[in-house]
Amino acid sequence: MPDAASDSALIVLGILILLVPVMGIVMGLTPYLMPKRECFAVTVPDSAVADPCLRRLKRRYLAIMLALSAAATAACAASLQGGPSGPFAAVLTVSLLVLCIGGYGLMLFFRAKVRAYKAQQGWTAEGRRTVGYVGDEPFPKPISLAWNLLYLPVLAVTVAMGIAGYGTMPARIPMQMDFEGHVTTWADKSPAVVMFPVLFVLFMGGCFLLCHWMITRSKRGSDPAMPAASAWAYGMFARAQSILLVALGLMFSLMGPLMELAFTGVLSLDQVLVPVMAMAAVAVVASIAVSVIYGQNGSRLIARMGESDAMPRDDDRFWKLGIFYVNRDDACLFLPERFGIGWTINWGRPGAWVLMLVLVLVTVAFVAFCLSIG
Repeated sequence: MPDAASDSALIVLGILILLVPVMGIVMGLTPYLMPKRECFAVTVPDSAVADPCLRRLKRRYLAIMLALSAAATAACAASLQGGPSGPFAAVLTVSLLVLCIGGYGLMLFFRAKVRAYKAQQGWTAEGRRTVGYVGDEPFPKPISLAWNLLYLPVLAVTVAMGIAGYGTMPARIPMQMDFEGHVTTWADKSPAVVMFPVLFVLFMGGCFLLCHWMITRSKRGSDPAMPAASAWAYGMFARAQSILLVALGLMFSLMGPLMELAFTGVLSLDQVLVPVMAMAAVAVVASIAVSVIYGQNGSRLIARMGESDAMPRDDDRFWKLGIFYVNRDDACLFLPERFGIGWTINWGRPGAWVLMLVLVLVTVAFVAFCLSIG
């Protein structure tokens, strides 16, 4: 294997292994990034943020996730003893699945404990208070959807590179390679192959645009106890997340021109893989930074503001298994997550199921096209 390919493989393997502890640590810190009125997807009073029992549960969750992350990282590192072509890919996949499924299972376990403790303490909402704003709102907002027009120049460049380079493309084009730098999948030169990077840019741009649109249409994560402060914090959080989405979407769309360069032979697959993995690393670091700085709904921006023993509202009954929001009486289709950073959908609305069906069909069509040219 050439030295360049070897160096590229080492970089890729290093980034992939680091993904395991980073993912575990972020999941372990999730309870600390949520609004103080939410503990393991259960509504509690503001003052409960200092409750010894709830703090102990958060520490236990963090400790278990850190232990799982350490074990998974060690397993991935050990799997490399047989070389990159050994069981590394399988061990990495299993490790990530264990962290995801294990982290969610732990969340449900601790959620049950918090719900029992909540009942024991007699924490109930006195009513259901909401917040509404009339007229021009002086709070930060997500950036305009018009920023997504920046995908068009990248798309145009990808199309132009494919057309201009088609004549110089080899008869067989490398599509995939293993961790040792050997090409494992080839495709015969065809217009469909040249179109793949173009469709990739369209697909990625569409996914990021949808996420951006969700933010602009979401219910706000407001707090009736401090309406102005919570609206400002949520606005800052939504604005930061929308900026992050546009930036990351544009960055990943550059994979389109990179693929066209690989198809024409200007760059090898291992040379393309390094910037792609670098993009992934930047995305992870940037997402973590925004999450830690702002917290869910901007909770970390108002963490030191006043606390209350009252519970203005309690929506626990609408959150199934802690992460699925089902409320037929809520007209909002999108709303902030209850456990995690970001937004989710209201499964009680027919529009949510239509949207998911369209997404699944589009994704299946894209994957089928990818497999057809491989």
